[in-house]
Amino acid sequence: MGKVTKIMLGLNILAGIAGIIFGMGIKGNLKDANDAKDKAEAQAKLATGGTSELQSKNQKLNSDLQLAQGQLASVTNELAVAKTALSSVEGDQGKLATDLQKAGNDLNEALSQLTVARKMAERASKLEQEISGYRRIGTLTQLQTLKAKADKADKAAKDAAKKKKNTGPKKPITGSGGEVGAIVSYDPKFGFYVVNRGADHGLKNAQEFNVLRGGRLVGKIKIKQTQPTVSIADAIKAFTRQQLQPGDKVVKSD
Repeated sequence: MGKVTKIMLGLNILAGIAGIIFGMGIKGNLKDANDAKDKAEAQAKLATGGTSELQSKNQKLNSDLQLAQGQLASVTNELAVAKTALSSVEGDQGKLATDLQKAGNDLNEALSQLTVARKMAERASKLEQEISGYRRIGTLTQLQTLKAKADKADKAAKDAAKKKKNTGPKKPITGSGGEVGAIVSYDPKFGFYVVNRGADHGLKNAQEFNVLRGGRLVGKIKIKQTQPTVSIADAIKAFTRQQLQPGDKVVKSD
């Protein structure tokens, strides 16, 4: 029994005895005193039982309080862990946003490079087509040779034009027997002939001429492309049974 309980019990007993004394007065008999004493003791026991019940409830409240404090500590720890995890997630989110922005920048740069590459591919394709067209005319050496001859002939033609100052329409220059010019070379790779006359001499695309060798007809050609002083021509197979040779005469066909 606790000290506080003993004090409360003593006070209850004293209060009971005092009540008996004042209730009975000096003339009260012993029996009434004993009854009052028993009653006081009963009340004291009742008070003691109530005190025990209060102590039990107090102990239960203390136990519940300790349990609640433990739970609060656990929740506090969990809250701290959650805050740490949230900070980590926020840091990862910031890094993810930075990485995403960098990826977007890289994608834009790649798209820009792709656009440039496509334009370069288109340009390369056009250049390849142009080169293919030049290849059909002849090899690089042949083209250089033709250009040198054409430049020389073009210069000669311009000099002659300055002297003649001929402003009328040009007609094919023909010699005796309607001779226009002569075959100067043959390209076996592409199968065309080079004639030593061109646009400055009145030759035009799609014109057809006979080819003579020793005064005999050995074939027929059709102008495919003209330059100022030379022309590219294809043999007309229906009239050409043999390969034409440099020096063969190109004459007007009737």
